[in-house]
Amino acid sequence: MSRAYFATIIAVFVTTSLATNLLLIGARGPVALGIPARLRFRRRLSRRIRRFLDTGVDAMIARRERQASVALRNISDIYADCRGEAAISRPTARR
Repeated sequence: MSRAYFATIIAVFVTTSLATNLLLIGARGPVALGIPARLRFRRRLSRRIRRFLDTGVDAMIARRERQASVALRNISDIYADCRGEAAISRPTARR
């Protein structure tokens, strides 16, 4: 048996094996991840809870930043009054 003949037999075997696997995958459709529906639901629910908590934390941080800026303005006004300087007039927010 020559080397070319042996290499041809191996190539035919590998090609047939790959083609069979591709045909099988094509016939079955996309393969699921193997995660049961209950776990997928839990994962989706945990993502929603995480987003909800992140939104709440973002809102708390934004509120504290607003409070800090108001406090800083008040402190600068008090400091300006103590030094006898004219306070910088700022437009008041309408509520």
